[in-house]
Amino acid sequence: MREFVSVPGARLYTERAGEGPALLLISGGGGDAGMYEAVVAPLSRRFTVITYDRRGNSRSRLADPAAPTSVAEQADDAVAVLGHHGVERAYVFGSSAGAIITVEMVARHADRLLGAVAHEPPLVQIIPGGPESESIRRLQGVARKGLMRGWVAFATMTMPRTPAFLLSPAGRLVAAGALRVGTAVLPVVRRVRGGEPGGMERLLGNTRRLLRVELPAFVDEYEPDLAALRRAPVPWCTATGRDSVGRPYHRPAHVLGELVGVRCEEFPGGHVSYQETPDEFVRTLTEILDGFSP
Repeated sequence: MREFVSVPGARLYTERAGEGPALLLISGGGGDAGMYEAVVAPLSRRFTVITYDRRGNSRSRLADPAAPTSVAEQADDAVAVLGHHGVERAYVFGSSAGAIITVEMVARHADRLLGAVAHEPPLVQIIPGGPESESIRRLQGVARKGLMRGWVAFATMTMPRTPAFLLSPAGRLVAAGALRVGTAVLPVVRRVRGGEPGGMERLLGNTRRLLRVELPAFVDEYEPDLAALRRAPVPWCTATGRDSVGRPYHRPAHVLGELVGVRCEEFPGGHVSYQETPDEFVRTLTEILDGFSP
């Protein structure tokens, strides 16, 4: 079922499938509900699975396209999505930027949660001076030189295996050029064929908001409330992918878990294991959520 949810300053696109305890899946930077397409069907055999496009991304339009955001606002949006679907309490899984939103939900909206999994939150700010912070600063520097170059740098950081050609300056230049052409051509193709924008078109369209709005809001302007996280009255954990060691979103998840006294679970694959190994992802997430049950 596809519906829209009205929230202050935006109209959020949301989807729901299945029956059982509610499970909200929150996408990371540049993503949308479609990021979880491969796992919705198997998860919906056990859960009422709810996904949505975060404000300003894909099909969730803003009243003011230039509006800033905050992690607190994003967490409020997630609660509004639950309320729209008549859900009092839900399990939440968030990945990357979605994991940061999940952390904020644990801190501020624990009464709406059955349990939560924060998968690879890039909270580099809790490790000041570390190589993870430097990686994000480099990404921000590249993004200031051009959105397409920033998108290539972001994709290189998050994709499971970086193609060899992207590691060279010439390869990055070619990829940026292709993306620039794709950004211009895909909307034309959609108008000719009719229908909604496709997945790649939506992700390319989210690039500006990711690099210019969300990255500063989630990294430069946000500090997790560690005291609130320590006393949160719901079961939750951080998590990382088996193949993510050395990436800037791996160590922060472990450090956060240590700081607030929760375990850090391991998923198969890397940053997007729900796409790389969906069957294993579903088994792992289900096991974790079952472990949260009394």
